[in-house]
Amino acid sequence: MPAPLFTVINTFTLKDPAGAAEFERRFLDHVQWMRQQEGFRAHQAVRATERPEVYVNLGWWARPEDFKQVLASDTFQAHAKEFHQVVDVEADPSLGVLRIDGAPGDGEPAVLVEQFTVTGDAGAFEAAYRAYAQAAARIDGFGHIDLAKSLKRPGGYTAATRWSGESAQKTARDTPEYAAVLAIAEPRTLTTAPVAGNRAPAGVADRG
Repeated sequence: MPAPLFTVINTFTLKDPAGAAEFERRFLDHVQWMRQQEGFRAHQAVRATERPEVYVNLGWWARPEDFKQVLASDTFQAHAKEFHQVVDVEADPSLGVLRIDGAPGDGEPAVLVEQFTVTGDAGAFEAAYRAYAQAAARIDGFGHIDLAKSLKRPGGYTAATRWSGESAQKTARDTPEYAAVLAIAEPRTLTTAPVAGNRAPAGVADRG
């Protein structure tokens, strides 16, 4: 089985909501540079629909060492300095647990970001979430799903699921498999719209 992807989850909150266009311009320039760096695999940047001042970016790397090397570079530090002028940043380094890809749909894309805190058996939670992800992948409108375990928050997990249309998302959340997940840990949920992203090549992560 391929090694799990090191996952960097950054939450950006605009200091001034009017600065969204400027932040997105700077961020997309940064992403173009990041995609050229060794060890970079994929990313998904989204913007919260009900809190438009909030952005989340999930970045996937082959190894933590690859990201640390980029983090220490002059270019990255210059970009980070620019970002901090317009956003507050909260970083949550994590390790990939699960990744499943589906087929892109025709509906309006939406990404559900869920942050879980598990106080009980982490293995039971991961098994329940895997069963849910496999059930979700059989629903029309499923795009892809990722689950990562925080290296910073005890018992912390972040899941991101892409759907085509709200009805598919609702169908998945009405399944008994999702109810089993909720019986273990309630999430803080953020409904978002994609801003930019790409997917990792097949075979670099668990595909369910």
